Amino acid sequence: MKLRRISLLLTLTCAAACGDDKGGDTEATTGIGSTTTTDPTTGTGSTTTTDPTTTGTADGSASDGQTDTGTDLTGTDPTGTDPTGTGTTGVDTSQFERFTVRDAAGPCPPNADCDGFIELLGTRVLRVEKFGELDNPVTEVEIDEDDFLAAVAVFTAPELVNTLDGPDPLCNPPSDVFESMELVLDGALHDAMTTACDLPPLVAAREMADALVMEYVP
Repeated sequence: MKLRRISLLLTLTCAAACGDDKGGDTEATTGIGSTTTTDPTTGTGSTTTTDPTTTGTADGSASDGQTDTGTDLTGTDPTGTDPTGTGTTGVDTSQFERFTVRDAAGPCPPNADCDGFIELLGTRVLRVEKFGELDNPVTEVEIDEDDFLAAVAVFTAPELVNTLDGPDPLCNPPSDVFESMELVLDGALHDAMTTACDLPPLVAAREMADALVMEYVP
């Protein structure tokens, strides 16, 4: 009986000693800055505490829990596209169809040419019949976009439209030379006899037409 008690006592002592050795607190550090503590009384993990300020980026820097999506926060369109679709020149060419200046003189003698015209179309085609050339040859050439926009800005100026819509004759012309201007905007014709008229809109249109001829059909 005494031996059984001694044996039982030894068994309990050994169990207690082994339990203390295996059930001690252990601490493991995770790769994201968290710590796990094991409860020695139950043998199971208790709470896990995660450091919210460190995410462990690939280059070793901390991102403070934020993710960079690469989005431009300024709201600026990186393509530089104008969302209004009006472009940068401010010249509306959508209604422009043609502008024509016609010159003539008379009476015209035989074997002579006494008329000509300068015409710009909405397709950027410049058509020229030079005054004095027999058989009335017409030269056609496509002009540059910048020159086209500059010309349309002059030919469609409200001051010119209003002048062409005025009563004929606009001035007191001579009887042996003639000049007329025609502007077609969105199907509507605006025209007038402009011989010897020095009104500013007419002078600007005449000079622009002559400049196009000097540039493209010299």
